[in-house]
Amino acid sequence: MLTNTQAREAKPRDVKYEITCDSLPGFVLRVLPSGKKVFFARYRDAANKDHRRRLGLMTPEFGADEARKIAMVVLGQLGAAPSVQTPPAAGPTPETAPPNRSNAPTIREFARRFEQKHIDMYLKPRTAEKYRTMLRLYILPKLGDRRMDEVMPDDVQEVHNGLKSMPCAANYMRCVLSVMYSKWALWDRTTYRNPATAVQRFEEKEVERFLDPEERHALERVLSAAEKIRSGKPGHIGREAIRGIRLLMLTGMRRDEIRDLRWEHVAWRQKMLRLPDSKGGKRDVVVADEVMALLGEIAAAKGNPKRGLVVCSKNGKKLYSLDRSWARARELAGLTDVRLHDLRHSVASDAIMNGVPLEVVGKMLGHKNYRTTQRYAHIADYVLRDAVNLTSKVIVRAGRSGAKAKRPKASPTRPRCR
Repeated sequence: MLTNTQAREAKPRDVKYEITCDSLPGFVLRVLPSGKKVFFARYRDAANKDHRRRLGLMTPEFGADEARKIAMVVLGQLGAAPSVQTPPAAGPTPETAPPNRSNAPTIREFARRFEQKHIDMYLKPRTAEKYRTMLRLYILPKLGDRRMDEVMPDDVQEVHNGLKSMPCAANYMRCVLSVMYSKWALWDRTTYRNPATAVQRFEEKEVERFLDPEERHALERVLSAAEKIRSGKPGHIGREAIRGIRLLMLTGMRRDEIRDLRWEHVAWRQKMLRLPDSKGGKRDVVVADEVMALLGEIAAAKGNPKRGLVVCSKNGKKLYSLDRSWARARELAGLTDVRLHDLRHSVASDAIMNGVPLEVVGKMLGHKNYRTTQRYAHIADYVLRDAVNLTSKVIVRAGRSGAKAKRPKASPTRPRCR
């Protein structure tokens, strides 16, 4: 049997060579002079011609055990006799495609079904648009004409590697393709191995920017001044946008949660915002007294409405200009590298710096997955380190002052009761 250990220890030679698995004839490992190792399924067609089907490049995540499982499926689906012929040691090896005996749909055909049955039915508009973008730009141009059961992990790896300069897009493409294969297995009851699961995700750099007290003061100064500037004059920012920005600064809510917030969602007595739909589904947001006071001011300025959007455009519609208004506000405040979403990060940072546990911060921000909150763990580490240093200084200071001070005379001990 071709084992992971045997595959790892196979040394490159001057010419490429292959190692055949004894337990599964037709499953081979090709070792190239460069040191790269590639798994193949080797078989003969009806005309007794020798063919090879590339299964994928050997990686720490894709070894002999994983490749063997795919080889068993491929050889079984082809219904062809495995080839045991030893290829020549040097020279090109034919890798012609096997005859098409599959009834599986092409990626392009299944994508249309995937859009209708999953994307259109279950995904939120922004997520649905991201899925369609991944399909249109990356998946269909590269894999669209391949049948679902013809796509190997190495094919997905090639598309993924081609997006290395955009790690977030690469990982998202992998995610969409993986969901497609999961749905194919569910809807058509297939046992074909998901080729995206063997592809390792690129490391993504988390972009985090937190406002310090001076920056918050500068931003508030700009907003306060902008309220007094007439429309069309330099420094003017729309009143509705200012209200939206302040709500974001105080609550840490997402942009669309504020833009979609309606007066019907405000539970005045409970001091809570009951969102019927957010990124994580239905959500109740507990807010501070300052937020309720701000909502009260907005309501009073609008005649205490019972229905409608809390912040909106002049015609009462969704405030799509909020991003443009924020760009103007941050430029005036000298915060050109601060995104609107960074106000949410800043709320989390301020909470942790003031001793709020990570678990509570996650609930404040509406995180469904605790791993999402873990991005702020390094801030909690700073707080812990400061606390440890402070405690150590107090102990050392007490020890030094105690050594110089005279000990008080011990009071006579009381006799024990017998």
